[in-house]
Amino acid sequence: MKKLTAISLFSGCGGFDFGASQAGVDFLWANDIDPVAGSAYRSIFPDVEFHVGDVREVRFFPRADILIGCYPCTGFSLAARRRWKEREERDLTAIKGNFLYLEFLRVLEQSNPKYFFVENVRGMVSAKEGWFFQQQLEGFKQSGYTVHHNLLHAPNYGLPQSRQRVFLVGVRNDIAQEFEYKFLPPTHGPTAPRPYATLRDAIGDMPLWPKGEFSEQCFHGHYLTRNRKRAWDQQSYTIVANADHVPLHPQGEPMSFVKKDTWQLNGDFNRRLSWRECARLQGLPDNISPSGTLSDCYRVVGNAVPPPFGKALLTPVINFESA
Repeated sequence: MKKLTAISLFSGCGGFDFGASQAGVDFLWANDIDPVAGSAYRSIFPDVEFHVGDVREVRFFPRADILIGCYPCTGFSLAARRRWKEREERDLTAIKGNFLYLEFLRVLEQSNPKYFFVENVRGMVSAKEGWFFQQQLEGFKQSGYTVHHNLLHAPNYGLPQSRQRVFLVGVRNDIAQEFEYKFLPPTHGPTAPRPYATLRDAIGDMPLWPKGEFSEQCFHGHYLTRNRKRAWDQQSYTIVANADHVPLHPQGEPMSFVKKDTWQLNGDFNRRLSWRECARLQGLPDNISPSGTLSDCYRVVGNAVPPPFGKALLTPVINFESA
């Protein structure tokens, strides 16, 4: 069977794409505006053409079987919504920049792939009473796709991190007549074939003091407003993009509750997870090598879509295409 091909927008460091490649997809082209993310992507996919720049300035895209995009929601504001309603008839192009999902839609219509995949934060579904979400669904429907969506929990697919994300999956209508996409059932957990992965499974073999790879900023008041430490046999709290706010390493004593919005550090081992430990907990390969500062490394790793999501989402499509 010939492998399915894909192009990727808002690709970041390539987390989703790495998972999709594990499922059996070949990537032709990828894009992100962040050069540090680009350097990380190239360290994972040295043979994929990666374009660093604003997607709005790219006019032509390769044709592929699959389009993947994790566009941000920064343009989804109430003011932008008003501008859309007030000016849509006379000057739609002037406000396109406020809606990055429209760029995804533009590429979708130009490339006409069989399938598309979108990731975003769970708040996207309810933001502004669901208007943003419905706007996207309607756009995809008008472009000729049957769309499925679901909230996925990362530990259910082997990631030792309590992360949740919303995913949209589009199947071109001609293919949807014979293929009904269904999200892959959990592969890990109490009722699944394998147990949940733990912090020990992911980072238990890594050095306890990886000098130069973790943030040594003081634990400021906001950091101590909630528990930041999970035990070795648990899943990590969500890995974030801000170096100062990443969770604590599981070694040492747990934090203790003092009062509302106040937690206390205990013992003599309290450090933030290193950016490489964060990469492991995101499911990224060890050979990932972002350029830039320590904060840059944390940022591109924390912004990544964990590869186990990509693999789980592409597996039903690969199974259908290879049947």
